[in-house]
Amino acid sequence: MSPRVATTKPGPPPYDQLVLIGEKCLSFVHENAKQGDPKSVLEAIDTFGYEHHWMMNVGDVKGELIDEELEKVKPKVLVELGGHLGYSAVRFASKMRELSGPSAHVYSFEISSDFAAIATKMIEFAGLSDMVTIIIGTYGDNYNKLKERGVEHVDVFFIDHDKKLYKSDLIIIEQSGMLRSVRNLVSKNPQQSMLLMPE
Repeated sequence: MSPRVATTKPGPPPYDQLVLIGEKCLSFVHENAKQGDPKSVLEAIDTFGYEHHWMMNVGDVKGELIDEELEKVKPKVLVELGGHLGYSAVRFASKMRELSGPSAHVYSFEISSDFAAIATKMIEFAGLSDMVTIIIGTYGDNYNKLKERGVEHVDVFFIDHDKKLYKSDLIIIEQSGMLRSVRNLVSKNPQQSMLLMPE
């Protein structure tokens, strides 16, 4: 099967337009996906991105690569820095339920309350609210909330936001002491998204 080719113009628009696009994407999902079916939700978001508006998501191609990495470690707890509209949280939670059961959990840190609101609705529609917690704010300011929820360690970190912050993110992650093994890390797509997990 040949890869899909986007007909939309690449590149992020201004913030206010991103929020509007996110709301349109949510409506598109409601109209074209099956409620409670994460796969159909992801497919609808991908279609919206390919055919209607450029989307700042993991997407189907990179998503499959990350799925393969998750299969190696079967994480119980995954933290993502940069949740945006909830695509990655839906994808990860669905995959983790398959690999580790319904007790697995995704904690998504998102600094924008606008994006967090859309992501919450997207995750609810996918039927994964019990497996995903969205925390508004940065990881550095809020990682203690994980400990308050009884999280002793994180199996996988997924970083996908402002690339200029990656170096400081890595320092904060190490200082937080939440990653099970900070000495053995594997980074995937270091110029774009980054996946951190025990090697």
